[in-house]
Amino acid sequence: MQQWAALIDLAIGRHCLDCGRVGQVWCDRCLHRVLDVHPRLTPGGQSVVAAARYAGSVPTAIVAHKEQGHLALAAPLGRLLVAAMVVPPEGVGRSAPVLVPVPSTRAASRTRGQDHARRLARAVGALTALPVEPALRWSRQVHDQAALSARSRSENVRHAMSASPPPRVGARAWLVDDVMTTGATLDEGVRALETAGWPVAGVSVVATVDARSALARRDGLR
Repeated sequence: MQQWAALIDLAIGRHCLDCGRVGQVWCDRCLHRVLDVHPRLTPGGQSVVAAARYAGSVPTAIVAHKEQGHLALAAPLGRLLVAAMVVPPEGVGRSAPVLVPVPSTRAASRTRGQDHARRLARAVGALTALPVEPALRWSRQVHDQAALSARSRSENVRHAMSASPPPRVGARAWLVDDVMTTGATLDEGVRALETAGWPVAGVSVVATVDARSALARRDGLR
């Protein structure tokens, strides 16, 4: 899939996925248009900063990168993710954090041929010079979160991740992913990192889904 997407880019050239302008897969003007940095809280009370809302051209870009292998979108998505990395005051003067991506499941990685969050983390690392450490892993099988209600998502991923310890004393993790719906997976990532001895400096995502609207019918919410 990745090879075919790359060949298509070479064959037809790059056009902005939003306005169609030739030259960039997502032009600067359209990228700036979707920028909407905002905070969200997970069910566990973890603060998450997102760069955009999951609306307009944002879902197109995320799905094309994640599911269709359009790897050139990692760079503009990484730029959005950098905008969401708001360093808290207590972080000033301390060592730079280590980027830790939320891992794809083995099944998803096999299907997609890539780990999209790790690729995003590397794009952020290239822009910020922050190191990337794939410290998290799934330690048991989980169901596809998209098929679950809001109530079921936390239970599905609870204690499903483990983490390798920090590579050095004082290393802090910055957890990153592409999309936050309810935040259950992010909560589990933070739990696993802290259990392994990582202080978590922050959590950032490219975009947030309006979880109440997306899951209301499934959960019977009003």
